[in-house]
Amino acid sequence: MLDHERPRTVILTTFTPSEHTATELAAATVEVKYGGRVCDIGPDQVCELELSRISPIRISKAYPGRENYSGVYWSATTGRHHWFESLYEKTALSVLDRDPAVVDIATQPFKLRWGSLGMAHFPDFLIRRSDGSRLIVDVRPRRRIKARDAELFAITAAWAASLEMDYRLFADLTKVEDWNLRLLSGYRHSRWACPAPVAEMLTARRGEARTLRDWASRFDGTSSPARGLLLTAIWHGALEVDLGRRLEFESVAVCTGRGWG
Repeated sequence: MLDHERPRTVILTTFTPSEHTATELAAATVEVKYGGRVCDIGPDQVCELELSRISPIRISKAYPGRENYSGVYWSATTGRHHWFESLYEKTALSVLDRDPAVVDIATQPFKLRWGSLGMAHFPDFLIRRSDGSRLIVDVRPRRRIKARDAELFAITAAWAASLEMDYRLFADLTKVEDWNLRLLSGYRHSRWACPAPVAEMLTARRGEARTLRDWASRFDGTSSPARGLLLTAIWHGALEVDLGRRLEFESVAVCTGRGWG
């Protein structure tokens, strides 16, 4: 068995809330497209929304010279397509799609307006987790966060906290992590089910650390390609590997002792 430290994972970072008063925060209005109808709701109603009934409140249009690429991402968690406004957002969706605590996702879920402050904001994601809690996520590369963005993120974090919701910022993805996640996301589909012999092998080898080349040889003997099963195991967390380093056959992965699906 190889010496191995627990791999670094791609995480969402916290953002320091602003110091606006409770009265200013409570004055927010929430515009949402729910059940196909655009309407304003009270902030306290956000936690009652069924995320599957929320449509993007904003869909950006294509135009010549546009820098960002938009489209839809199919989530293995929800079984639905979700709108994204940039490839950075698409990768953020894949991070959430891998998180076992995430059970539902809505993208561009609502527009927040603070009339008294002259501010408005479109959070990128609204997440429902397995414990019933809600998480608001904004997505912006750290290098592109300007003072106005930081102010909007801060007041959104404070607003979320006032409603006992969590807020996170997805801002620190490296190029290597992005490359790895794009590769792995191709193996999120149900067609890459875990064969019974593979599940038994993983259970028996819990805690073992081996190179991906070594693990790949242990996925042989089923009707599915061994390399595909290997990458599927990493996607589902059955094998833990440092996504901060480019995935190669000599990368070391630790078995968590479980299959998937």
